[in-house]
Amino acid sequence: MLRLIVESNRPALYMNVAESIFQYESCKLWMDGLKSNSTKIAYPIHLSLFHRFNHTNPDELIRLKPDQLKEMVIKYVLYLKKKSKNTAGKPKRGEISANSIKTYIAGIKSFLNEHEISLPWKKIARLYPEEVTNDYRSYTRHEISKLLSMADLRDRCIILLMASSGIRVGAIPSLTIKSLKKLDEGLGLLTVYGESKKSRYVTLITPECMSSIEEHLESRRKRGEKLNERSYLIRDKYALYSKRINSPVSPTETAINVQIRHLIRKAGLPFDELQPDHAARKFFNTALVNSKVDRMFKELMMGRSVRLDEFYYDENSVESRKQIMLEYMKAVNALTINNEFRLHKQIADYEDKLKNVPKVEQLQEQLTSRIVEQDSIKKTVEKLQREKELQDQYHRERETEMIQKMEELRSDMNGHYEILAIAKKIVSRNHNGFLGEESILDSRRRVTLEFVDDDNKMKTVKIPIDDFEILNGSAKENPESFY
Repeated sequence: MLRLIVESNRPALYMNVAESIFQYESCKLWMDGLKSNSTKIAYPIHLSLFHRFNHTNPDELIRLKPDQLKEMVIKYVLYLKKKSKNTAGKPKRGEISANSIKTYIAGIKSFLNEHEISLPWKKIARLYPEEVTNDYRSYTRHEISKLLSMADLRDRCIILLMASSGIRVGAIPSLTIKSLKKLDEGLGLLTVYGESKKSRYVTLITPECMSSIEEHLESRRKRGEKLNERSYLIRDKYALYSKRINSPVSPTETAINVQIRHLIRKAGLPFDELQPDHAARKFFNTALVNSKVDRMFKELMMGRSVRLDEFYYDENSVESRKQIMLEYMKAVNALTINNEFRLHKQIADYEDKLKNVPKVEQLQEQLTSRIVEQDSIKKTVEKLQREKELQDQYHRERETEMIQKMEELRSDMNGHYEILAIAKKIVSRNHNGFLGEESILDSRRRVTLEFVDDDNKMKTVKIPIDDFEILNGSAKENPESFY
């Protein structure tokens, strides 16, 4: 029986085991206290495997002494340890992973704790084999595309839900139409575990996934199903004209896993490298990391807790939802599988650019205005440069003119000194300082002298009367000073 249940993938067998356990009085209250659907299935199976291994039943277990129970649990752990696969990779038929032994013991521990039977669980845990790494990886976009090509409309919705939102497969059965709200840009806001105060969180889905879900819901309406906000978002499969159309049942986690395993084999994907459901969650996580999505928002969208002293998120805040949507938009392209939706996104981007044409024209007008303004500034600068050049030229001309005048003045001074020297000679020859009657005083009070120079040429000079009188007086007082 142990091997049969470990190997089996049939949900019906799991449910039968749970129902058989529920018949025992010691299990009824315990099973009613289990929270999640996956726990309600897994824990009874683990307990059933344990009491069958020990050839007993739950009612008998709780009447045993703790030491007897301890010995039974240790023997069971050692048996599982012997049967477990202690190397990396997916276990083969008849094997269990070394990492899953603690999961097998979890159901037993929960049952005994319910009946207040304490065992040294920490000491027992030391017997667990060392956990091994696994070689499981995420789906590639191409592999998800192959899965979608093999799936029907409902299964495509399941695959896209897990790949585009990162939700766990166990969250799908509880999703209702109320859980999903369509946003701008074709995105969908998905509330996961909406009825749970502790586990509730929000994430988003791509326009591609949103489109598939809308198509799935419309298909159900056309078949006659009456939908409301409390209808299951994903329901069980049924025949076209089945009476079960308006008696929907949500698919179990196990049923979804079985269906995805079937699609993986049908698509020819490497089953040993992929965990049917968790590979989609890894794909989501990888896409967000590679798209540089903020780590805190990534953790929140995957339903993981974050430290409140680092980040506080109020999911009901409009601003918070806007921010999470902006972060998610970074990864939409990486999360989109179908090339058709990639093309639609490109077309939408082009349409947005066309809508912004008036803005481009305004920018062109502003640019033209700037160019005209720059031209005006350029002309002003050129005008100032020309004026400066003219001023520089004027100053250079004035400087040249001043130099010329200085040269002329210097020349005049030299000529004046020369005249004074000649006058000095004339006066020195005339020791009495007599000018003669032919000397004329003009309007500028200058004396005109005529004399013969050393070359026997007649010369005429005009000397200011003041200078001449000085010369004449000096000659009279000290004639020798003019020789």
